[in-house]
Amino acid sequence: MQPPRLSEMLELAVKSQVEVVLAGQPPDLAELGTRLLDRISPPNWTLEWSLPGWLGGALGLDASSIAALTLANVYGLAHIKLQDDLIDGEMAGDDQRTALLLSTVLHRKWLLSYVTFFPGDSPFWGYFERYMRRWAGAEMHSPPARAFRDYDEADLRGLGERGAPLKVCAAAACLLTQREELLPRLESALDHLLIGAVLLDHALDWTGDLAAGRYNAFVAYASLLPQTSDHAEANRRAVAEELVIGKMAQPYFQLLRRELAAASAIARQAGCEDLARFIAWLRRETFSYSKGMVEMARDRLHRALEQLFVVAETHVGV
Repeated sequence: MQPPRLSEMLELAVKSQVEVVLAGQPPDLAELGTRLLDRISPPNWTLEWSLPGWLGGALGLDASSIAALTLANVYGLAHIKLQDDLIDGEMAGDDQRTALLLSTVLHRKWLLSYVTFFPGDSPFWGYFERYMRRWAGAEMHSPPARAFRDYDEADLRGLGERGAPLKVCAAAACLLTQREELLPRLESALDHLLIGAVLLDHALDWTGDLAAGRYNAFVAYASLLPQTSDHAEANRRAVAEELVIGKMAQPYFQLLRRELAAASAIARQAGCEDLARFIAWLRRETFSYSKGMVEMARDRLHRALEQLFVVAETHVGV
């Protein structure tokens, strides 16, 4: 079963508008922007592209406003993606300079998209500032000092705050439809969703994060050791042992699914059925993800053992 997503016609219309903006930039910015657009387009970013439509449809927003909010969301979250790449050290040299300039262009387009709807004294800008402040705080703060097993709700929420800008379109949809009273419930649904999504991303990306020296919650779940270069191999072994001879990371995935179940239930209570269906789909997919991780770890162990036997037999033959 496929997740719900925005219509193909709306997706093409939004991509076309972004492409027009990129085409008007200097060649280096246009080229980086085109590559970025390919990376963040559906199905890779189904939630980011579809959320304004899901919320707008549930709240009775007109089609043109939904299209405008979708475009704004793409500009804003593309800007955030570039910022994340820069902070994570994934850009260097001329690429870093180009990314900074393109990020500025996208941020300006993001703001201009909302200026059309909200004057300077609108409550919207207070929400915007709050979400961006939380995103910046999450980027600046170190991971919790305590062991993953001792994380509380605040620690988990801190992990999800890197996705706080996703809430901007929720505030916009609620204010445009005079349904601001629904926003706390939608914020809660997105908080739980973002925690679940971050935990899933960390489980799927743990090898890359470990190699790059980035904090990873899944590694923290499997190992009590610091996530530093001198402990990288020991942490790698700890994750492999958890997947192959431990609890197969089921407590971690149970926590992840608990967050997604809460997100889906709250979204449904808020009347946003498409968002609830997407979250339920994502939760179901985590079962195959966790199974695949265990099978991959077992396959790696099997191949390593086979190689040891080959080496041993060769040595004996000699």
